[in-house]
Amino acid sequence: MTPSAIFTSRVLNAIERALRSDDPETRAWAEAARIEGRVEAATALAVQTLTGHVETFGIDRRLRQAVLERAAARWLFRIFWSGDPARWRELDPAMVPLALAAVHDETTWSWPVNLALRDVATLLDQTRDPAAKRLAKAFLDGTLTPLQSGDASAFLSDTSSLAIDPELQGSLAKIDARVCVLIASADLDVREAQRRPAIALDAGSVHHELLSGWRDLPKDRRLRKAPVRDGWAEIIYPGKQLGLRLSVQDLPERIIHAVREWKHWQGLRHWAALQLLFTDAGRTGRIRWTLEAHLDALGYGDRSRRDTRVRTTVAAEVEALTRMEIAIYHPDGTVRLRGPVLAVTQRGEAMRGSQWALEGLELVIHPVLYEGVRKSSGEIGRLWAPAPMELARIDHVRHPHALALGLILPIRWRWDLNDENDHVILTGAKLMEAAGIELKSHHPSRAWNTLRENLEELTRVGGLGRYEWLPGEAWSLHGRCRLVQPQWARERMVLGILPIETPPRPQVLQGADFAAWRKSHNWTQIQAAQMLKVSLRTIERTEGAPETPIGPALRKALDAWQDPTPPEPPSENPPALPEPTEGETADPPDSGKPRR
Repeated sequence: MTPSAIFTSRVLNAIERALRSDDPETRAWAEAARIEGRVEAATALAVQTLTGHVETFGIDRRLRQAVLERAAARWLFRIFWSGDPARWRELDPAMVPLALAAVHDETTWSWPVNLALRDVATLLDQTRDPAAKRLAKAFLDGTLTPLQSGDASAFLSDTSSLAIDPELQGSLAKIDARVCVLIASADLDVREAQRRPAIALDAGSVHHELLSGWRDLPKDRRLRKAPVRDGWAEIIYPGKQLGLRLSVQDLPERIIHAVREWKHWQGLRHWAALQLLFTDAGRTGRIRWTLEAHLDALGYGDRSRRDTRVRTTVAAEVEALTRMEIAIYHPDGTVRLRGPVLAVTQRGEAMRGSQWALEGLELVIHPVLYEGVRKSSGEIGRLWAPAPMELARIDHVRHPHALALGLILPIRWRWDLNDENDHVILTGAKLMEAAGIELKSHHPSRAWNTLRENLEELTRVGGLGRYEWLPGEAWSLHGRCRLVQPQWARERMVLGILPIETPPRPQVLQGADFAAWRKSHNWTQIQAAQMLKVSLRTIERTEGAPETPIGPALRKALDAWQDPTPPEPPSENPPALPEPTEGETADPPDSGKPRR
């Protein structure tokens, strides 16, 4: 939400609370505040004041809008006005709503848990104002440490009793220390969000339909026909060839249906983990998949990942996904394209006990499912959406529907990006359908409770900012629910703030891969051992077995390795780009928003 929308919402909430008051004077104040035009004027004044503060502190222009939005959400209205409530009738019309909000503001002062005194000092020190520099010094030497307590307002209301010099008292009178803290906190949050790892999801219609279809295949198995624009597609997996005559634009959803039917909810979780690994590997659509990296993405602990049964099950489930195929046909029935969803170009196994176990694969995702992220030509795709990396760690038994919504909603938000929306509105029926929840007539409350629990879980992992039902329509099939994207995703998609990405970890699967990686750094074996903090014997043994998977010690060292060479600045376009126009791409299939 924009700062204006945020302030408007907060002021209106304060007015609603005041209108319910038992005090006639408070209700009169609220009635005066909601006179036509006053809320808009108050909001404009609040935004203007906040913008002035942010500009004073020299916030990076590329981050300024995001800082404004985060600061507006937690701003104290008492900063705008802190006068005598009994004299509200004497205020300018634009101040009447702000003063009411200041008196009835539910936001309380609290020092941000992730903010250090030095962070505030750094913000103050980058200004040219001598008063700000004195405050910066006071933050660093501990004079203003009491601001970290809950009684900060009392501390600031009377500084005369404090053992501070007159110049510092003058600086505190000129610059509200709470303003410094709130803006420094917002700036820090934006920068931390930039560094947040995320999954880059293809936002094309094909991938969306895949994800949607993963939930539940039609139970009756009847032939479904769809309008054919540029041919049709079939999904083929071991033992079955789906009898669906599909538009190519419907393909992703049907793949999701197929995987959901074939491998159940854990298949969707594995898909999320694979998307994370593709992202970590540089978003090329190609990865050196290892079982250990996949277990990391799933969030498995040490005890589980040492369990042979767990390792065998996970490896088998991922390998099963490589046996699913897509067949795409021309309108005349001839095959245009057929291939696996995940193509295997290399395979690595290791002896565990008396049996060989899968440890690694080289995987290539089908281009029709990754064009939005990276085109087959190597160019950065124009149609992708960020999702939290924590999706792959959602328990698919307890919260399977959070997993489904977490993969589908980012794509929906991306589709509405041209309208600069940060939310989608779905009816209760459509929301149930998207989540894959079946509403049974004899137990409807159970379905709604399930939906609530999964929405809360998705919010917890950062896949959903908030959800709110429109008035009078809560938890019903005809009701409408507003699903707002999380702020960190909005900053990337709407505001165009590119993430700070670390170089991808080396994709080393076998001894030959490691030897090639070492030589690319111009290291001797001794130098490689020193840099990775492993023994020379480990290096020699690994390279002496070129077709054998690397050992756990070297794998952990590579996972922890950080290339000292700074990465090149991002060259890709921000995701907030127009979608392809109708007919822009004919082959491969159009990845734009499908027609409904």
